[in-house]
Amino acid sequence: MKFLGRLLLFVVLAGLAIALYATFRTPGHLYGQTGVFADCPARPSCVSSVAEDEVHRIEPLRYEGDLLQAHERLVEAIRAMPGGRIEEERAEYLHVLFTTPKMRFRDDLEVLIEPDGQIQVRSISRFGYRDFGVNRARVEELRQRFEAGASRQN
Repeated sequence: MKFLGRLLLFVVLAGLAIALYATFRTPGHLYGQTGVFADCPARPSCVSSVAEDEVHRIEPLRYEGDLLQAHERLVEAIRAMPGGRIEEERAEYLHVLFTTPKMRFRDDLEVLIEPDGQIQVRSISRFGYRDFGVNRARVEELRQRFEAGASRQN
């Protein structure tokens, strides 16, 4: 009986170690590392404007005018969102790490500003199968803040 208890404890601790590793390690599938704006994996804890299926698909953001002005508005909108920290910033690309307030889960938001007036977006949880709509809500909040910034400029 002692052996089974210790084995169970070991399995639980190993699972926690794997979860912590997955949560704190920056994933290798980000645009900043691969140069490819990725679709979502099969799990539903991701949304992407390049996805083609209903579960993961979300509309890209759109802008008119200058790419650098769109970049500035995005940075302003992201900085106003709670829990976000810009990890990588280029003229056409942003990687933002969001940490959830209660459980401290980490999610990655990527935005790729294209010169044609589209902004590709992707938000994905680092750990867990379901996200209960958190990533979709995050992108919609970003869209709302970004569009509000455009109306203030006009």
